[in-house]
Amino acid sequence: MIETGNKAVYHQTYLSPLRTFDIRPVHLIYTGLLGLLPVATLSLVGSTFIVKDVQAAQCPVSRFVYEPGAFAKVPGEQIEAEADRITSQDGTVSLEGNTTVRYQGRELAAENASYNPTTGKVSVTGDLKFLGEGFQLESSDAVIDMDDDLFRTGQSEYELDLNGKRATGTAETMERNADGHFIMEAATYSTCPPGDLSWFVRADRIDLDTEEGVGTARDLRLVFKGVPLLALPVFSFPISDKRKTGFLAPILARRDTTGLELHLPWYWDIRPDLDATFTPRFMSKRGVQLKSELRYLNRQGLWTLDHEYLKDSVLDGQSRYFTQLAHEGSFSSDLTSSILARRVSDTDYLDDLSDSSEIASITHLEQRADLNYERGGVTALARLQSFQTVDDSISAEDRPHRRLPQLKASARSKRLPFGIRSDIEGEFVYFDKDNAVTGARVDIRPRLSLPIVRDAWFIKPSVAHQFTYYNLNNTSPGGEDTGFEPSRSRNLDSLSVDSGLFFDRSLDEHGSVQTLEPRLFYLKVPYRDQSTIPIFDSSAFDFNISQLFRENRFSGADRVADANQLSMALTTRMIDGASGQERFSASIGQIRYFEDRQVTLSTTDEVDERYYSDFVGEVSTSLSKDWNGKGSIQWNPDNESTVRSSLSLSYRPAPSRILNLTHRVVNSDGSDDSEASSQQIDLSALWDIGDNWQLASRWNYSLDADQSIETLLGLEYDSCCWAVRFAARRYIADDGEEHDTSIYFQLVLKGLAPLGQNYGDLLENAILGYRDDVQ
Repeated sequence: MIETGNKAVYHQTYLSPLRTFDIRPVHLIYTGLLGLLPVATLSLVGSTFIVKDVQAAQCPVSRFVYEPGAFAKVPGEQIEAEADRITSQDGTVSLEGNTTVRYQGRELAAENASYNPTTGKVSVTGDLKFLGEGFQLESSDAVIDMDDDLFRTGQSEYELDLNGKRATGTAETMERNADGHFIMEAATYSTCPPGDLSWFVRADRIDLDTEEGVGTARDLRLVFKGVPLLALPVFSFPISDKRKTGFLAPILARRDTTGLELHLPWYWDIRPDLDATFTPRFMSKRGVQLKSELRYLNRQGLWTLDHEYLKDSVLDGQSRYFTQLAHEGSFSSDLTSSILARRVSDTDYLDDLSDSSEIASITHLEQRADLNYERGGVTALARLQSFQTVDDSISAEDRPHRRLPQLKASARSKRLPFGIRSDIEGEFVYFDKDNAVTGARVDIRPRLSLPIVRDAWFIKPSVAHQFTYYNLNNTSPGGEDTGFEPSRSRNLDSLSVDSGLFFDRSLDEHGSVQTLEPRLFYLKVPYRDQSTIPIFDSSAFDFNISQLFRENRFSGADRVADANQLSMALTTRMIDGASGQERFSASIGQIRYFEDRQVTLSTTDEVDERYYSDFVGEVSTSLSKDWNGKGSIQWNPDNESTVRSSLSLSYRPAPSRILNLTHRVVNSDGSDDSEASSQQIDLSALWDIGDNWQLASRWNYSLDADQSIETLLGLEYDSCCWAVRFAARRYIADDGEEHDTSIYFQLVLKGLAPLGQNYGDLLENAILGYRDDVQ
């Protein structure tokens, strides 16, 4: 015993490896015990509540602040004990008055304690405080067996901070028994600050098996604002990151087409590489739908199979289904695979039953399997692709062909003598379609270019040859003569010269500059009659700034546009010298045609005889760190009308304060006829009100039709450890005339799974710049 003034100090050093690691039990007792608290799931004979990270930053400063790294283990480190008086009798050390025991960065404080170095047991009668790695515990009447990882305490209160996850709770007793199980009696858990009982989970008994990573709770109750939300006799739950079979959080919803909905998802952890989720969806108007998701992970990647089935009571028990197979994977770093296959029982299924606005607006469901290769300058694609058209308004002749298969490859060379560059693209496709022209198409396009780039200018002349061959079948479907030849080929040479200059001037002493960048692009492609070639996948591109510098105004290989034209564009930018950020940019351009454009998509289309194209322009600006603007326009100088325009303005002073305003105009025939014009205004906003309330809204309105396309209003209350969120959405239905209404409600108990529909996903799709950070 060493006397230091009026304070007695006791030192004990563990000399054997066993005793050195005997410090571990105290750490494991609380790490294992508190591992329950940030539980990944809670489940009734597997009912599962998935845990999210607690937003500790929003909570008041806790009494407990954990500093990572303060509890590093040092083998052989001394145990230090301080007390007003320390005595030793029969091998037991008694510590009396203001007792403190320190070891391995941990600290135990009590009024009195006793320690037996032979048995490794510390006994405390009365109150104690214990500070360890990621936790603080206030308890009473504790016995800790440091040698055998056993302990028992009386009434306890804890606080946690494990990797940013905070939790608080109490227990009448805590114990770790000889089987390695941790037992808690009358325990509570919450992510609210100490003393805040906004919500908590209480269980009469919790049994934790840390070796298996599974615990069992009996007579568990979930209480919110003093109101019990859930009471079940038996729960099993994981106390590690292991997946756990059980029920997930239920979802309540309402839609006009389905009525009131209740979703009860059940998760099945089949094995490490295979799991499934089954969700009965109870709908007041249509009956019970069964939704399932099966996931399988192997060396080639992740496979997901989704299936939905319903006997629809609205349609007299008609069987309806939706199936989707998805896959993303790789065989090596160079070879990747992708599969997406969807199918529905009928064309109205998505509009009637889909709970996603994006899926409900799909016109074609794709079935596609891809194999991609990329290495160095070589890329290749092998694809099988088909479609199911779910929009009845699309005529049979306008529905897409199947690609069975499509093979594409491209290669570019390294730099050749004299700086010449070469590349080649090739494609083979077999197009198939019922009651239509089918056949194979081979398209090969080699190119040579000589790029010359200097600091203030560049020029890039290129020459290319395109060979296309068709072998067609069924050229007279239904006995109708299409005029297509069974076999034909097309050869085309093209020349292009791209060039530009770069001017800049200094704006201030900080290095800010304004640039002026004129650009000229000449394109020469001879005319070839292509009226005897069917259109499998070609369509006209929208006209914009990038279209000025394309070598073909059509997509696909079925139509190659004739051209003798010069594209002229001018761009200016303002770049901040201090940050390097582009504060402002604007571009304007037009094409000068030297010959008529004779190649058209249809034989009924008129030859374009204009000398000049429409003007196209784009502008973007950062007015300040909070304000951003963007705009584009296509203007027809012949009749002085706007063909297409978009103007948007955004104000974002903070993540919780967003204002977006967008105006769009689409004039389908390019005339000044107001009946052919479509105009929309899109206004969305997110704004916090006070410290806890947040208002969200979106209004998408058609000015020409004088009707709302979509209206959304959301309200959210976000406190330190819980949030409640409500939204109502009214949107135009698939028929373009009637409106559908959906109601969204979500209760978020931070640290447990949210209950209700995914409010965050709804707003992320509706409000540009919104990110859901409530967990």
